[in-house]
Amino acid sequence: NRRYSRSSLWIEWLDRLNRVLQSARSDVTALARNGGARRILALERARRQLAALTDELRLLDPRVLARDATVAAGDIAAGLQSALETILLRLDDLSPEGALGSTRDRESLLCSIDAALRDGSYEAASLSGPRRHSA
Repeated sequence: NRRYSRSSLWIEWLDRLNRVLQSARSDVTALARNGGARRILALERARRQLAALTDELRLLDPRVLARDATVAAGDIAAGLQSALETILLRLDDLSPEGALGSTRDRESLLCSIDAALRDGSYEAASLSGPRRHSA
């Protein structure tokens, strides 16, 4: 179980994650507006990409992100891991055939997917954003 501990790998991984999350949110917005099987297929592709990124996250060494000795290295990426798993669960609820049920069910599902994607983006931004140190 080898861990990758170069900070450049984290930067590349976070960049890929950000692109996938932004694209998926755009597809959810478009699907909410006018539906379409192409959008569902695009979200299925995003689900596969996010599953791969989630697997890769397990290989990245969270100690690279540690701000100081008081922060447990294993806890640093836990929020992001949880957010990605939630996104995958929400995306699994989409039907590739486009049969999303009633309009109300569809809107509810798309809102929950968008919220999960937003939370994932927030968690990723908190890892890549500037570090705040207490005085």
